[in-house]
Amino acid sequence: MNKRTLIIVSIAILILILGGVGAYFYFSQKPSVAPEETPGFPNDGGTPLPPREGGDVEPPSPPGSGMKLPRLYELHKTPVAGVGFAEIGTKSDRSMFARYIERGVGHIFETNLGTFMENRISNNTHPGIAEAFFGNKGNSVIIRFLDDKDGSAIKTRVQNLNAPILSFANSDESAGGSPSLATEEVYLPDYIPHMAIAEDGADKLFYLENSASAARGTTANTKGLGTSIIFNSVFTEWLPQFPSQKLITLTTKPSGDVPGYFFFLDPKTKTLSRILGNINGLTTLTNHTGNMVLYSDTTTKEPVLSLYDTTKKEFRSTPLKTLPEKCVWGNITVTIAYCAVPEQIPQGLYPDQWYQGVISFSDSVWKIDTKTGVVEKVFTPKIFNGHEMDITNLALSSDDTYLVFINKKSSTPWVFNLVKAADDTGIPPVSSEGSIPSIF
Repeated sequence: MNKRTLIIVSIAILILILGGVGAYFYFSQKPSVAPEETPGFPNDGGTPLPPREGGDVEPPSPPGSGMKLPRLYELHKTPVAGVGFAEIGTKSDRSMFARYIERGVGHIFETNLGTFMENRISNNTHPGIAEAFFGNKGNSVIIRFLDDKDGSAIKTRVQNLNAPILSFANSDESAGGSPSLATEEVYLPDYIPHMAIAEDGADKLFYLENSASAARGTTANTKGLGTSIIFNSVFTEWLPQFPSQKLITLTTKPSGDVPGYFFFLDPKTKTLSRILGNINGLTTLTNHTGNMVLYSDTTTKEPVLSLYDTTKKEFRSTPLKTLPEKCVWGNITVTIAYCAVPEQIPQGLYPDQWYQGVISFSDSVWKIDTKTGVVEKVFTPKIFNGHEMDITNLALSSDDTYLVFINKKSSTPWVFNLVKAADDTGIPPVSSEGSIPSIF
């Protein structure tokens, strides 16, 4: 082989090598196309979407882009202690926000539900918050935590968020976010075992204080002013609820082995009226007008959900097995409730084992219309993202269009749009199997 031929052969070999390397990198970098999945409700023939890493429901477009937003959305990636709503703006130009407070450091965030843009609105630090309650139309949050420096005392503070603007340092004002707020903090007495904030948006709260032999109940506003003792009892194991500024309810602390009792307390007259009693595992949830009570009965070693009409004094059964703690009443339509219902529920001691975290659920959300008697399934979280959720801390927006809740498995907050058309996200409407008409 002469020198000219050798050069030509070498060039040809080099071209082949370079072409092979280029083809390798081209095909190795090209994304593979996955087969299309069809979401569906259980037993409707659809295939559930596979789990996404991290358990998040990714929106079809970035938050704030103005494009179509998902119906179910994870608001925050880290655990929170409580979640609620706030409305900002005028009647003609009003935006709905979800607000929540981080469990780890106590920073408060809000998300505009029209854009899913998140903004931190308070930098106050309170490590290790155990629980939090939003009230006063979202402008106040009660935080509760243990102070190890003070002998593990239960500390309770009220943070009022309707103070003047402090700065824009931790917000993206140009992107439509809200500025950081100056937070006014109010100290409540130590060792409050249980408390509640008015659920109708009133600037009212109720808390219990226990001595060695008695319990005392006090009302106040979120400034800690206007305190009034309205309740005294030699029994100290109470769980309060504050459905409206005209009504406080008291339920004895529940156990599946112990009969429970339930009372109405009139804040104005200080009158205590017994409503229900002698029911094992009794927990309750009263609507804002006080004429309907959801309650649980665990005589069968399962939490059976029932209704009591306080006006007609009638008991009504439901086909749902769940706890009232996994429900919320409507604000506009006070005869409608939404409940998280386990797809399967093992026999056990309820609510004890669920409180203790021994038992965890995979829930669907159901709607109960106490006026028509219709019970129907609204949605199952795992068809949106393949992940199971044990739903708790439910809250409805003032117009009953958004449902927020905390997934007990991750302690992260989520929101679901209740009114958006089903085909907006490709989710098929609920089949007839998900509706139980006229059960009452």
